[in-house]
Amino acid sequence: MGEIVFWIAIPVSLVIAFIAKKFFYKIIDKPLCLKENYKKNMIPVCGGIVFVPALFMSIVLLNGLGISVEYQEVVLLSLSLISFVGFIDDILGDRSVRGLKGHITMLLKGKPTTGGLKALAGIFIAFFISFNVGKNNIEELFINTLIIALFTNFLNLVDLRPGRCGKTFLVISLIFLVIGEMHPSFLALLVMILAVYLPEDLKAKVMMGDTGSNVLGMSLGISSILIFDLYGRLIILALLILLHIFTEKYSLTALIEKDKVFNYFDKLGRREES
Repeated sequence: MGEIVFWIAIPVSLVIAFIAKKFFYKIIDKPLCLKENYKKNMIPVCGGIVFVPALFMSIVLLNGLGISVEYQEVVLLSLSLISFVGFIDDILGDRSVRGLKGHITMLLKGKPTTGGLKALAGIFIAFFISFNVGKNNIEELFINTLIIALFTNFLNLVDLRPGRCGKTFLVISLIFLVIGEMHPSFLALLVMILAVYLPEDLKAKVMMGDTGSNVLGMSLGISSILIFDLYGRLIILALLILLHIFTEKYSLTALIEKDKVFNYFDKLGRREES
């Protein structure tokens, strides 16, 4: 993103995100969307529903100014689909089945779950992105698809405490935007949108849900294949695989609570209502 585009995009995305948040929070404040958080408080579970509409409107306004966002059609279609699947899981999901392994096992037994639907959709959407973005040789297509799918699921795994997923996304995004030779415009726009959304999440007034975490995770996956060369992507893929293996056996929350640095960062800015 060029400097001029960047300074135009900041106010555009911030204003749009603020309007979208006010609009959608009135819509989701209904019994259907209320679920228990980890403190057993009933709050809206799909607060991340604001991300895709805010991103869409930001891109539309930028297009109106003659500014095009890279791969905008592929990005908007993919993020819309994965957010929709996440919304289904937030509203209709069966919480008795846990983990990626659990949902795949149920799927193989002929007992599909919303989590299994989310996993399948994530893989197919990741393949669609990989086929339309970057290189199309078999090896890189496979690597890129795995990175996008696993990044999508990883942000979902992180979303267990107020603000945790958002802060994780912000840290990784800023690293990507600083070290990358390419600076994906859609990622910068999402950073601004999340900055508007995050205060309510930190106060535990709303949960991002899979509706939002899927969008953030997939956007990091797409950014990975745009920013890094093959060796960089292999390193990212290896880290994602290790993280998924770890979370299938151990509690990520327990690990964070035992580490002073992680625990401090996890609680930073959090103001939970009783």
